[in-house]
Amino acid sequence: MTTETQSAEKQEASTAHGSLHYHRQFASKKLGNKRDVVVWLPPGYETHPHLRYPVIYVHDGQNLFDPATAFAGVDWRVDKAAEALLQRDLIRPFIVVGIYNTPGRLEEYTPRRGKKYAKFIIKEVKPFIDTHYRTLPDREHTAVMGSSLGGLIAFYLAWWHPKVFSMAGCLSASWMWHQAEVFEEIKKDAMPRPRIKIYMDHGSEGGEGRYATVFKRMRDTLIKKGFLLRQDLEYFYGIGDGHDEGSWSRRVWRPMMFFFGTERTEENK
Repeated sequence: MTTETQSAEKQEASTAHGSLHYHRQFASKKLGNKRDVVVWLPPGYETHPHLRYPVIYVHDGQNLFDPATAFAGVDWRVDKAAEALLQRDLIRPFIVVGIYNTPGRLEEYTPRRGKKYAKFIIKEVKPFIDTHYRTLPDREHTAVMGSSLGGLIAFYLAWWHPKVFSMAGCLSASWMWHQAEVFEEIKKDAMPRPRIKIYMDHGSEGGEGRYATVFKRMRDTLIKKGFLLRQDLEYFYGIGDGHDEGSWSRRVWRPMMFFFGTERTEENK
């Protein structure tokens, strides 16, 4: 594995803001493959060495910061969204860990191989990040997020491992995967619901609009399980949005606010 650090000012082909640290070809014994991992550090990280930060682990990491690596040349603009909120003092600063996908994305982001992918993050990626960066490693300060199948596996990671993750961001999550088996898994889970916060959303256009009833069914299923809207469950319907990076870039600030909003500082301590 090689490590390189880049700032936005030094990347002519990139529009990324702030400090990006690339860990190239991060190897996994759990999965038997390699992938890049990129870490975004918030403004002030280098000048305030006494501070430690929450962390959000995000799937499809190549799509987060740079259109040069993002699918169809459109990135989520995660750095820009976070910095805009930070400048207005609307959120607490946090670290973003983008985990690139691999040709095995379909298997890793679904239950078929998802539990091994979970072990990869929990046993390999997270310990590395907690060792090399000034994180707040406890569950209260650890989130996971993704879109589409990445949103589905983000949900599963927090649902399976609430002692590690206390927050899951599920943008346009593929709840309908494999005959919507996620609903049966929630239903048959006799344990009390995990003490986690879930952000979920979807758009109105294309397949997202056609499957609107499935997204709403998940919202209602979680409410029946004991989640409370605007407390530990957030639901947003993006009028005019579809199933694409551009739509997610317009909404990514919402889970940031739900997880790290300054007005929620006391309740999240």
